[in-house]
Amino acid sequence: MSSETVRIGDALVCVFAGDMILDSEPVAARVLTDALDSRPALLAVDLSGVELFTSTGLNLLLITRRRALAEGIPLVLIAPSPRTVRTLELTETETLFTVRTTVDEALRQHRPPA
Repeated sequence: MSSETVRIGDALVCVFAGDMILDSEPVAARVLTDALDSRPALLAVDLSGVELFTSTGLNLLLITRRRALAEGIPLVLIAPSPRTVRTLELTETETLFTVRTTVDEALRQHRPPA
């Protein structure tokens, strides 16, 4: 798995590609923990490049969601891959996450009112 974190204004976008499985969990967990530690106005998790998404990835997203909610940080999933969407549907967790098709859409939707 590869990951990259990009700051766009006061938002952070964590981009993942490859397999989100047990072997990659420590890296993905560190990326998401570091992102939340920086207290962004929005945390967007781009899953468009995730090829294999197992229960390990799901648990990581659920843990991240719980912490983000507790800290008042909006969490958005960006363009989850079909396999990721299928896992969310099978586990009936898809309604727990806000999903946007692009980072730009997520930023527009979560921009605080002027």
